[in-house]
Amino acid sequence: MTGRRIVLVQGAWGSSASWTPVTDLLRGMGHQVFVPSLTGLGERIHLFSGAINLDTHIGDVAGLIEAEGLDDFDLVGHSYGGMVITGVADRFSSRIRTLIYLDAFLPSDGQSALDLLGPEIALANLAAAGELGGVAVPPPARHATHVPEHLRHYMTGRSPHPFATMIQKLRLTGAHETIAKRLYVSANIDQAALFSGIYKRLSADPGWMSMKVPSGHMLQLEMPDEVARIIHEFIG
Repeated sequence: MTGRRIVLVQGAWGSSASWTPVTDLLRGMGHQVFVPSLTGLGERIHLFSGAINLDTHIGDVAGLIEAEGLDDFDLVGHSYGGMVITGVADRFSSRIRTLIYLDAFLPSDGQSALDLLGPEIALANLAAAGELGGVAVPPPARHATHVPEHLRHYMTGRSPHPFATMIQKLRLTGAHETIAKRLYVSANIDQAALFSGIYKRLSADPGWMSMKVPSGHMLQLEMPDEVARIIHEFIG
């Protein structure tokens, strides 16, 4: 298999560094890997503002695609990154070979991240945002529970997540659904109802491939070798 061009999109609160172990492995397999940073998070926390919304983060990835002239590429998103890659895929469907969701949000037209999280978690996020002036949600305390000690430094510097990204409803044309090869990877340790529900639905959908892995939510850091292998084999 010749090397592919892969775009990896991070989840909430973290940085693009969460992909570093997987990125290194995929590059070692001969792939060209791009890891855009999302505005206001991680290494771009200095750009934080209450005006950052979902369109901002979709624009971050779209800007990389245009700047690099990417075509016939593979798009991967983790967690909140599923909101981002769905919007990107709807805009660039003709240029994307495969879509991979790693324990990620999978919105429909008109849905926001808070819509998908459900009322109890949504209310908790609203309260947390209120404590930070209504513009950001602090990172959860237990997010890195299962990450091995030698990889935990990739979780440092986690920052509050712009709240407007969670409440903006994603508008879709349906073009993203024309991408024929799609995979949903679900973690199965301490699994949130949101992600297990998406997995259950997609496992019965012939338009999707789906699988479970023995990992917690931060699977790209908990089992980077397996995640790299899954991506490598699926895009082949």
